[in-house]
Amino acid sequence: MFLKGLKPTLFRISTKLTLAYSLVLILSSTLIFSFLYFQITHSLQNQERAILVSKTDEFANRIEVNGLEDFKQYFEVLRTFDRDASLMIEIYDENGDVVFSHWPNPAPEFDKNLLTRELRNHRENAFEFSIPERQGAEAVLVQGRNLKNGERLMLAKSTEGMARQLRNLQRLFWWTLVPVAMIGFLGGLFLSNSTLSPVRELINSMKKIERGSLSTRVPIGGSDDELEELKLLFNKALDKIENLVNGLKEAFDHLAHDIRTPVTRLRGRAEIALTSEGDLESYREALQSCFENSDKILNFLQVLTDITEAENRSKKLKIEKKFISDLVREIMDLYEMAFEEKNIKVTQKLDSHDWAMIDPRLISRVIANLLDNAHKYTPPGGEVIIETINQTESVILKVVDSGPGIAAEEHGLIWQKLYRSDKSRSEYGMGLGLTFVKAVVEAHDGKVSIKSPVKDGRGTEMEITLQKMA
Repeated sequence: MFLKGLKPTLFRISTKLTLAYSLVLILSSTLIFSFLYFQITHSLQNQERAILVSKTDEFANRIEVNGLEDFKQYFEVLRTFDRDASLMIEIYDENGDVVFSHWPNPAPEFDKNLLTRELRNHRENAFEFSIPERQGAEAVLVQGRNLKNGERLMLAKSTEGMARQLRNLQRLFWWTLVPVAMIGFLGGLFLSNSTLSPVRELINSMKKIERGSLSTRVPIGGSDDELEELKLLFNKALDKIENLVNGLKEAFDHLAHDIRTPVTRLRGRAEIALTSEGDLESYREALQSCFENSDKILNFLQVLTDITEAENRSKKLKIEKKFISDLVREIMDLYEMAFEEKNIKVTQKLDSHDWAMIDPRLISRVIANLLDNAHKYTPPGGEVIIETINQTESVILKVVDSGPGIAAEEHGLIWQKLYRSDKSRSEYGMGLGLTFVKAVVEAHDGKVSIKSPVKDGRGTEMEITLQKMA
């Protein structure tokens, strides 16, 4: 049970990072110590050899210059001060017999027969070798040379002292490694926890979102690292998802509301026709009403399809060079009577060079939508201005009305599908006109914009920009 509960903890990234950090610190410390240990060992060995070489030369010169008896007297004095007392010194005559011998106390324990054999094997003028001690893994370093009078001088030194220093160094390392490992573990734990803290915040936020809290956001700190940027991007993505979900809910509500009316009328007229015994004319009127309402539904669905195709750029445009002013005049011929009925003054400021590469059928519907909105929201006696501005690479079309205007907070919402502001609820419409305008204009690589109010807190200016070269 304990291991079962411990298993998820062991497989956490923070645990892995902590262990990895500790392991790296221990391995790097061991590697550095091994390198230093090798260097110190090599240096101490060279130092021991240098001492033997120096003493061998010193003693050999003294014996060759002053003779063996002088050296014995000298060494007796020298030994009083304990200098070089740790050295084992022997002098052999021409027959190999020992004529002088000094053994330190304590003396190194080694195989003397092995020393004798090695001395016989090394007959060169100067020699150097080592033999193992009987206790431990240390060795006895041996240096010597042949003297001019035929005698042989041999100096030996145990490496026990050097080995003792190295053992102390190893012991110091192992004692030091324990706090180093602890520091590595605690440091790794702190770094992994602090580094993965934003990730845990993301996980907690995603769990809340999974439970249905779509408004949850990840807390933003004050740092400027990659994880903080990830949290900002995550929150922005959540904002968009929440807006899309809310927009989808509103769209379904509006869709149900807009389709319910014609469907209810269609069903009602059909029910009346079926249950009543009317004449042929009443049946014809019922069928006419059913036809008109079904036509509204089909038109509504067709506009939705056109918008989706335009937004996805899947609608194939029939691009040709066309003057925008010609399209405006054609559409105005259809709306002229409607404007006159509301006594709305329409002013046209059309540039004669306002051509652009467009799909005339779709852009005509765009202009019709703009004029339809201007007609709906301009009060009787108001004014509508239609203006085209010819530019080097584009053409601008502006439709300005003197209606109540659109609140600034709605400027970004009016382009959404099925969005209808409170002011437009009293006017008939599907809430797709401006969505269609935006989708079609952007499918032409153009731009749409709105300015409201225009003058004295009233009026709306719709502006679209179309490219001359597609």
